Amino acid sequence: MAGNNAGEELQNPHVRHEPGDVNAIFLTKFGIGMALLIIVFLFGLWGLFEYFVKREAVLSLPPPGAMVSAQKLPPEPRLQPHPVADMQKMLAEENRAMQEYGWVDQSRGIVRIPVERAMDIIARNGLPATAPPAAPSHGKKP
Repeated sequence: MAGNNAGEELQNPHVRHEPGDVNAIFLTKFGIGMALLIIVFLFGLWGLFEYFVKREAVLSLPPPGAMVSAQKLPPEPRLQPHPVADMQKMLAEENRAMQEYGWVDQSRGIVRIPVERAMDIIARNGLPATAPPAAPSHGKKP
């Protein structure tokens, strides 16, 4: 059949083709419009955030004439009035205990020696031998 009408072009009224490419002018105008809209929104949001920052600064100010202490104290009961000084004192006591000789329990003959000296003794003599742990009985009676 196709051989008989070789010179004729096939016609189908329901099938159409696009007359051209994308409308470049419309697409360019749309892109420029979107870019301008984004810039407007960015400046609008920037202004809104500036407004919120200024409003927060005004709302957080203490009322005029109010006494404001540099260090706000916690509510009563205050169990530790000077925590920084207490921490420094505790660290100084720990350092002194690690660097000086002293009694732990004099009645049982237990002493404390400096950490450096204890490390020298262990390095020279090794760790003391200990007895192996007893075998577990697993709840059985002999």
